[in-house]
Amino acid sequence: MAHCYKFAIVRLAPDDARDERLNIGAVILAEHGLDVRISRRLEKVRALSAAVDTSVLRELIENLKHLDERFRAAGIEVDARLKMISRIGPLSLSSAGTFVAEDINAYEDRVASLLKAMVDPEPAPFRAREKRSKLFTQVKALFRQERVLANKGEALDSHRIVPSYQLAEGLVADLVLRNGAMHVVETIDASGEEDSLNRAIGSIGVAALVLERARMEFGDKQTKARLVYNASASLEKIALPSLKAAEHQGAILTNWASADERARFVYALASLATPIERKRNRSFRPIEVPQTHKLKLWE
Repeated sequence: MAHCYKFAIVRLAPDDARDERLNIGAVILAEHGLDVRISRRLEKVRALSAAVDTSVLRELIENLKHLDERFRAAGIEVDARLKMISRIGPLSLSSAGTFVAEDINAYEDRVASLLKAMVDPEPAPFRAREKRSKLFTQVKALFRQERVLANKGEALDSHRIVPSYQLAEGLVADLVLRNGAMHVVETIDASGEEDSLNRAIGSIGVAALVLERARMEFGDKQTKARLVYNASASLEKIALPSLKAAEHQGAILTNWASADERARFVYALASLATPIERKRNRSFRPIEVPQTHKLKLWE
């Protein structure tokens, strides 16, 4: 059965003279008493005052629950209880609002929505960071040489190879080409002496996760996954089971150290992409010599 809950936003005003306030939590009048929820980023209060001790502030917010329990035990009604705790030191409560929830799951969802919309700071926008490795740089250079690497700002509809394509938050594919199917490429560079086995296998695992996400995004049948790797002989031998596992999941493996495999890989993708047109040279126009500068050959 649906139940109506009253709530209020907890605000901090460390200095009344400056009239600055910050939403730092929420309180909900639940059946069992006051449900106190505190912002996950309480350190944001330092934007108002560097003198605020967040641990003391947290205790002060949680103390609202104990105060409400005392007033509730005394038989004081809900509205009166909210009014009595509406201003405690630097804390104040907003005017009361309501929401309806059918069960505990709906209740938690509504509370989470309240905190996200009114309390917690907005997360910084995700910025896709291009992988920095010697292998990735070499792969892009070859596709740029073939004039099939997308220019900055070009998307998949250019039908060129787009580098650092964001599939989901935190998951970025190294290269993606749309031409009928979706060709998704991940690169693994474990050629340096500093690369450890754990790092190499971890990179393969992340690449496999990216390729799996691509299948979810574009469809299993529409996704053509490729895994290009460059590893020292010792690491390749040890990491081979992980590479084979990625291959078993549908990825086409390319050993960058093999000239034949490298050439086949570059040709396979370059032949499917739309090349960038070459800049045409200006058409030749003969320079007209002024009449006064022409030689009089009959003189």
